[in-house]
Amino acid sequence: MDNTLHIIFGTMTGNAEDLANRLADRCKAEDYPHTITSVEDWPLEKFASTHRVVLIFSTWGDGEPPDDAIDFCEGLYDQNAKVDHLEYAVVGLGDTSYDDFCGCARRLDEALKAGGGTPLCERLELDIDFDSDFDAWVETFLAQQLATR
Repeated sequence: MDNTLHIIFGTMTGNAEDLANRLADRCKAEDYPHTITSVEDWPLEKFASTHRVVLIFSTWGDGEPPDDAIDFCEGLYDQNAKVDHLEYAVVGLGDTSYDDFCGCARRLDEALKAGGGTPLCERLELDIDFDSDFDAWVETFLAQQLATR
């Protein structure tokens, strides 16, 4: 089985991309096989040949996906991708002052579960001051992945 971790990010302001790069840097430091891709460069069909992903997505407005991720997210919400074999993690960026905090990430997680995907860990929802929480998650998540390879 291919244990490559595919890191996919959707962003409006660059924060999700920065976090994706931080995760990729940690994977590289641990010699853990990975890729990093913007959501606009990841067609839904690619899930059919993928085993393990981390989705890092910001929420825009009131729970909406970032502009570069609208088609991708709607496709997953509508179950237009084969994900029943997929192991995944979802990291959401949001702002608790909005009613639908991390709504995009929550709906992605729900869609992947509904499609038969298996979560690698609980969904992580990050507020605007996210650095230390994300770094702690990366350490725990990678330790778990390294232990199972």
